[in-house]
Amino acid sequence: MTSHYLTVPELFAARTVEREQEAGRAWIDQLPQLVEQLLREWGLTLVGLPVSGNVGLVWEVRRADGTPAMLKVSWRDVETRNEAEALRRWGGRGAVRLIAASGEAGALLMERLDAGVSLSKAPMSAAIEAAAEILRLLHVPEWSGFDDALELESRMAAPGEKYRERLRALRADVEHAFRNAPHVLLHGDFHYENVLRRGTTWTAIDPKPTHGPGEWDLLPLLRNRFDELPRGPRQPGGIRDRLDSLIVATGSDPDRAYLFTRYRALRDADYADRVNDTGFEAVATAIAEAASRS
Repeated sequence: MTSHYLTVPELFAARTVEREQEAGRAWIDQLPQLVEQLLREWGLTLVGLPVSGNVGLVWEVRRADGTPAMLKVSWRDVETRNEAEALRRWGGRGAVRLIAASGEAGALLMERLDAGVSLSKAPMSAAIEAAAEILRLLHVPEWSGFDDALELESRMAAPGEKYRERLRALRADVEHAFRNAPHVLLHGDFHYENVLRRGTTWTAIDPKPTHGPGEWDLLPLLRNRFDELPRGPRQPGGIRDRLDSLIVATGSDPDRAYLFTRYRALRDADYADRVNDTGFEAVATAIAEAASRS
């Protein structure tokens, strides 16, 4: 039964190999053996088949004392390498509790949350209030040792021709606002689907931690649940209404929130254009235009 539960989903394997080439293939090939080793070392039993993320797999497990937990094993890259340390810093306050970690294996053992209940189904007003409450817990000033979000973004692929000038026109203002605001520990991928239920409270999962002004974390809360926004001529106003609600709920600086949202959305649009994802590009450009205050 264990070997069956250790089967790597075909689509996850294919995507990993496509993205990481031979290194990804080697990692996929040794992944079952790696997980078996973790099960022995941490005294775990697999309960079911893994759930796939973008760069990792998550298994429900049972510990030696019978308590449920979750085992996550991820491809190690610049976004995942500091996840364990961020969870340690938060200590279960606003984020899932870390039980054990193996940096070399890219593995995390975490408390089990209710994966079937996320903020993606909560009424939007309640979801925004809950998200703001969690961000206040996550945005701690103890960010030393984490990547600078703007520097990390700058190391990504240079913008393509379609969006280059619009991004260049914003860059100086973004740089100034980013460098002259207080920095906090950022979640990095904070959206409604990454907030699950822990008893009677909400808890964040799957951080891609960096540091920067808190307003940098707001964009995913606009593009997630985007299909619930008005369509047609009313859409820009709907986007701004949600952003304004987030600004008020989080106590964010409006100018920074609008500036960072527009800039990051344009970066999303540029990425989508380069990989020919027209749907994501349409969402990103809609957010960028709505966040323009000109």
